[in-house]
Amino acid sequence: MPADLVTGGDADAVASYVAAVAGKPVKGGAAAGKGEGAGGGAGASTDGKGIFGSAGCGGCHTLADAGSQGNVGPNLDEAKPSVELAVERVTKGKGVMPSFADELSEAQIQAVAEYVSKAASR
Repeated sequence: MPADLVTGGDADAVASYVAAVAGKPVKGGAAAGKGEGAGGGAGASTDGKGIFGSAGCGGCHTLADAGSQGNVGPNLDEAKPSVELAVERVTKGKGVMPSFADELSEAQIQAVAEYVSKAASR
């Protein structure tokens, strides 16, 4: 692979995406596997903004409130997804976005969806 194929923010986005999918620690956050960090174990956080960060969402998505500038997936500030759409996408995935149903509990998915919908509507 060429050394400069992906650089800067794009390299960070790819690294965050791969780490999140692999259940490994992501930039600036905890592991994204169930039961630890963003996961669905006992005591797992239901803070939507925290989950957005620890699950690596900002590696692919732009969301001003979260300070993220990912450009692999949709710009959430522009898309302004409803809570229902965000729940569906996080649960089932679509296109290059994987499902996070095995990494996040239903409560965490709901929390991050509510956060994204509210933050993107500001």
